[in-house]
Amino acid sequence: MVEPNLNAYLQNQIKQAQDLQAQIEQVANQRYQLDLKVKELDKTLKELNNIGNDTPVYKNVGPVIYKIDDKNKLISDLEEQKELGQMRLKTLESQQKSMESKYKELEETIQKKYEESTKGNQGIN
Repeated sequence: MVEPNLNAYLQNQIKQAQDLQAQIEQVANQRYQLDLKVKELDKTLKELNNIGNDTPVYKNVGPVIYKIDDKNKLISDLEEQKELGQMRLKTLESQQKSMESKYKELEETIQKKYEESTKGNQGIN
């Protein structure tokens, strides 16, 4: 929580740090969810490549399941989804690192200003 005796600048910096921390958590959650999806796609692709061409393949779209006639097209589509997911993961990772770096800078600034503030208050006593 923000202490009432801190100056407005410091309170603003703390609020920014808290907001940034929440954003970092959101990005981390997005990365986790996307990573699960990419792993699931990878597992699905391995299974599809291990079955014979005469084995029927079905696709689930919403509440409907239907038979796939072109297994190779399905594999191609899933590989594309996996590739896009991996690219998005890299983007999210970069975004998270950037935000964590900014958070660390904010944290250092807050600590420095707080120490300056408390030193100034000690001289008044």
